[in-house]
Amino acid sequence: MVQSSRDRAEHGSDGPVEGDRIEGTLKAGWAAVDFTPSEPAPLAGYTHWSDRLSTRVRDPLMVRSLALQDGDTGVVLVAWDLLMVTEDLYQGLRSRLADTGFHVLAHATHTHSSIGGFWDSWLARRFLGRYRTWALRHLLDAAERSARSAIAALAPAQARAGAAVLPGLNGNRRDPTGPKDEELTVLRLHRADADAVLVSYSAHPVIVAERDHLAISADFPGEVVGMLQRDFDFAMYVQGALGGVDVLFPDDKTLTADRNLELMAGPLASSAASLARSCAAAGGHLQWVAEEWALGRPDSRPFFANEGFKPLDLPLRKLANFLVRDVAPRARVCGFRLGTFALLGFQADLGVSIGLAAKAHARQRGAEYPVMASQTNGYLGYLHLKDDYQVAPPQSHLGMARYENAMNFFGRDTGDRVLEAARTALDRTE
Repeated sequence: MVQSSRDRAEHGSDGPVEGDRIEGTLKAGWAAVDFTPSEPAPLAGYTHWSDRLSTRVRDPLMVRSLALQDGDTGVVLVAWDLLMVTEDLYQGLRSRLADTGFHVLAHATHTHSSIGGFWDSWLARRFLGRYRTWALRHLLDAAERSARSAIAALAPAQARAGAAVLPGLNGNRRDPTGPKDEELTVLRLHRADADAVLVSYSAHPVIVAERDHLAISADFPGEVVGMLQRDFDFAMYVQGALGGVDVLFPDDKTLTADRNLELMAGPLASSAASLARSCAAAGGHLQWVAEEWALGRPDSRPFFANEGFKPLDLPLRKLANFLVRDVAPRARVCGFRLGTFALLGFQADLGVSIGLAAKAHARQRGAEYPVMASQTNGYLGYLHLKDDYQVAPPQSHLGMARYENAMNFFGRDTGDRVLEAARTALDRTE
């Protein structure tokens, strides 16, 4: 049973919230909708020549929405337990919610055990399964219900934010000596009647897909949310930078998915709950920021600059560029700032170097608790800084690094341009 925010406050477990008196103009609302499909369903996240069809449901798939409003500014963050957000998914949801006047952030937690079949292209069929006409509509219907319910539930709220370093749960899968982002960030929305917690950390949700390949699951983000909702009325997980980032996955073939999830989600949930109870008031007004621009032609390259001539380079580039011809050539960075908290969404598996640099700039602008979210408002592949493509890593990491290189759809300047756009957006906040 979920303990009410009033009961938790009376028993001293609710942290620094000062009674139920909420001051200021900020309002918050939230809602969740189950979109678990009937079985068997196509699963997304791994390359297969035929559909990877589910054989069981380990845990439900949810789409969660958090609505924020301050004066004339409204933002709704929608997060599916899903591999990715396509252009059609983002634009479809944005169109459906146009009448609300709210800015839309459409996010995927990036679980590799959720449904596919919602993108009609040759490349998508390899990663998401054969296109199903019902799949996109199914995802949009659930998301629209969730978002509208969250907006309808808006009530005065107090925002608090915090962050802490939580080591040992991720690593750099691209370069063993490369950077890591081990920061856990929390935004808490306290209302007189309820409490919500948004938590963000960077790690690839592939635990269930690797250990129980045909099961439907929200993976560890779903586990974290479930644990947090034992103490809070609502929880949402937002992925951070995912490019070059792995997950806690012990090299033990006897380890079950359930046990691996417990090892990953337990520390995240307990640390997030502690942060939520002790974090400081965020202050400030809600501000929306967005940068958007056109991209050129596809320019995918698998090899590093110092690898020299590779006979396969040109044919692989031509093949990759042909495969991504259906990707919309539009780039955007969108998000919001709320005092000391900021969340920017990127349409990519965002490289950890970009995420760290954008966070550093946010802090220079006074946003002490920033989140740089992958898989938001579309998809352009993996994005890294141009310097990250210069020197090949050791053989142990070379295969994954080349894969991420090839999955940069529009050229190696894109990541630097995305970082510049993020800095520009943050510069417009206060």
